[in-house]
Amino acid sequence: MAEEIFQIGIKALIRDEQGQILLLRCPAWADNPAYWDMPGGRVEPGESFLQTLQRELHEEIGVNYQDQAKQLMAFITNAVIPVGSKKVPLAFVVYEVALPSGARITLDPNSREEAFEWFAPGEAAEKLSAKCPPEFCELVARL
Repeated sequence: MAEEIFQIGIKALIRDEQGQILLLRCPAWADNPAYWDMPGGRVEPGESFLQTLQRELHEEIGVNYQDQAKQLMAFITNAVIPVGSKKVPLAFVVYEVALPSGARITLDPNSREEAFEWFAPGEAAEKLSAKCPPEFCELVARL
């Protein structure tokens, strides 16, 4: 039996007061086309999932997040990423995150994300379908 290797990504599903969902626009990279995604990123060695979530929210959208978060779902994405000479599947653990009162979204000009936008749940689900499985997109559409 072949050894299966995965990378783990932690993602934040963030909704505003109107129930819209924050997505970030990411340009094409490696073998992946451009797409909309939730804020977040891969777990680094020695980090807990919560530490990864906090680091990624600070790096990607400029928000200092210190609260606990509710795990929403975990799944294997439709994306593969280069790790050394291999391309491996990416698994996501998604948390529901309420931003601190008064938090402002600020993209890092040195990061890969090129824009952000708030979408109604149905539209967010449609945009996430390029990378996420139907079960997750159905859950997002019902929010």
